[in-house]
Parts: sequence; structure tokens; C-alpha cells
Amino acid sequence: TQVAESHTLSVLVDNEPGVLARVIGLFSGRGYNIESLTVSETEHPEFSRMTVVSEVEPEQVKQVEAQLLKLEDVIKVAHLEEGKLVSSELLLIKVHCLNKDRPQVLKTVIAYGARVKDIGHTMLTAELTGEPERIDAFIADMSVHGIAELSRSGITALESGDTVIND
Repeated sequence: TQVAESHTLSVLVDNEPGVLARVIGLFSGRGYNIESLTVSETEHPEFSRMTVVSEVEPEQVKQVEAQLLKLEDVIKVAHLEEGKLVSSELLLIKVHCLNKDRPQVLKTVIAYGARVKDIGHTMLTAELTGEPERIDAFIADMSVHGIAELSRSGITALESGDTVIND
């Protein structure tokens, strides 16, 4: 048996209520965990793009694609293979930051090319976009300051090169 590995699917769907629930139901009904899910309207308001990262056995990916295409609201599915995709993730992170700590916190923010979004009396909120590994490293480096809370968007991705999903 093959070991499940992460696969990224870009799913073009009708921008209608209930579509997200049906797509998620397909994954959960087959016992596949969704590691990351982003959904947003596309350049055409009648469509949404879902970027789904899920652990699926390699031999099951085509079957998942076919099952997604059976859903009436799904227009197209693209399996975005590693090395053939452009992806990014957004992180908002709030850390403890007293005046005496500010220079060190800002040094870390600047080193990663992150942006300061808010400074309170005892907290600083920063924003970083990039590859998940870079986000993980930034979180690890910011953890020394004491993370109060964080929020990650999940991966959003497009196929690299000149190919587009809505051709």
C-alpha cells in the first residue's frame, strides 16, 4: 500500500451557497483530512476557486478529481503538482512586546520582510506572506517573544507557467 501524501487541488466552482459544504463533504466522506482550504471569488464573480490541500494516497488523486467533477457545481479540477505551482500563505501573528522588547521584535519582523500591522501598549501584530516553510520559521523565531495568538490563511495556489484553469 502507498502512503498518503499531501496533494494540492485547484477547484473552479460556481459561486453559489452550499458548494463549499458539498466539496468538504466529499473529502470527509472518504476519510481524507483537509490540511488547508482557501476559497475566494475569481476574476469572474460567478465563479469561486478553492485551493484544497489534502493527504491522499497517490493512486486515489485521480479518483478524487473524478468525484469532484461529478458534483454539479464543480466546473474544473486541476491537480497542482509540486514544482508546477505558485503558492502563498498569509500569517497574522500577535506577540507580547513591551517597549524594552520592541527593537528585538522589530529586528525579527524586518529580517523576514514581514509588515507591522498594529502596535499596542503590550502587543505587536505582524503580517507575513510566503511559503508555509517560511511562515513556520517566522513563527518559531517569534515564539521567543511569546505568541499571544496567530491566524494562518491556508495555502492559495495557481498552476505555474501559462496554463489557466478557466480555459
